[in-house]
Amino acid sequence: MKKIAITGLSGIIIGTAIFIGKILVDSKPEPKPKEIVASLPFVNIIEAKLIAQSSNIEAFGTVQARTLTNLIAEVPGLIEEVAPFQKDSDNVISSFRDGGFFEKGDLLVKIEDIDLKAREAETFANLRRSEYQLAQERALAVQAKTEWGDRDWKLASDLVKRVPQILKAEAEAKAAEALHAQAKKNVNKANVRAPFRGRILNILADVGQQVGAGAPSALAKIYSIKTGDVHLSLSRKEISFLKFDEGSPQGENQIIAHIISDDGKITHNGVIDRSQGIIDPKTRLHNVVASFENCFTDPYEKKLKIKHPLSIGQFVKLNLIGPEINVFIIPISAFREQDTILVLDQENSLTFRKVEIVKKDGLEAWVSKGIKEGEKICITPLDIIAEGMKVKVSPSSLDSNKSRP
Repeated sequence: MKKIAITGLSGIIIGTAIFIGKILVDSKPEPKPKEIVASLPFVNIIEAKLIAQSSNIEAFGTVQARTLTNLIAEVPGLIEEVAPFQKDSDNVISSFRDGGFFEKGDLLVKIEDIDLKAREAETFANLRRSEYQLAQERALAVQAKTEWGDRDWKLASDLVKRVPQILKAEAEAKAAEALHAQAKKNVNKANVRAPFRGRILNILADVGQQVGAGAPSALAKIYSIKTGDVHLSLSRKEISFLKFDEGSPQGENQIIAHIISDDGKITHNGVIDRSQGIIDPKTRLHNVVASFENCFTDPYEKKLKIKHPLSIGQFVKLNLIGPEINVFIIPISAFREQDTILVLDQENSLTFRKVEIVKKDGLEAWVSKGIKEGEKICITPLDIIAEGMKVKVSPSSLDSNKSRP
């Protein structure tokens, strides 16, 4: 009986302990859930500002002469002598050698003229003979009229009046005169003179060589030193960017061309003169020509001193400058793809935006379409990007935008 009482007491104690523990657990306050605050990335931005800029691009090309031609012997014969011949006026010596200079009208080559002078003498004799025959026919016509006497001269035939004889003699006299003038001119052509001020690219004949009459007539390849051309290859996008008008290259939107030296200085000023109207089938580029006055060495021009003369075949760098255009200048770091940037809305949410790029270099791009003035553009590279993702704008970025012009 005593054992049962002890067991019942133990049960009461355990039950009481469980009851008290449950009360303590139930009376404990419930923990409040913690609010998780997302950590937004800081980004730098720029505000889109429309700026007037002169459209310009870099190009490369090869120098060529505007006027490049062959000096031709117009009469056949042996070459007797070639320049140099001394000039009396400015003591500049013309030279019929590769690289030699010459002034317009300078004597460069003398061709043997014995046969030409013989032909001149022969045609002169024929001229005098035909003039004598014409004078004789006219005298016979006067005599015929005298012999006709008192009869009506109008009734006489043309043959009696010697009209056809006189016409024949006049035609022969004119032909003889023309042949003599041609022969005389050919004698002068034996002295080959320069057609313009220029330089010899390379000679093709020399003393003792036969020219013409079955042999080649070309004496030398020569070019004018007045104007040089640089042939360029431009894409359709570059031509459009410069606003080049192929139909009126010298018009309102004339393109200025500067030749740039290795140290970045402008050495020659010119213009885009024309388009050749040709597209290279391999590169799909357009051929255009920049023209430069007084760009070659000129020993005859005393007042003009050319510090950096160009040479035929020289490869040069050019800066082409077109009219002003309004563009947004965006750092390259702002681009996520070739033509896509990130724009922030009023709630600082990111939006992908495609833009139209008219020019791009190593540091920045010129954008003409796709942005509105005052929009915020993200220029900070982000590893993870999603449409509509929120960001924070760096305070330093805001300050720098306020200081921008």
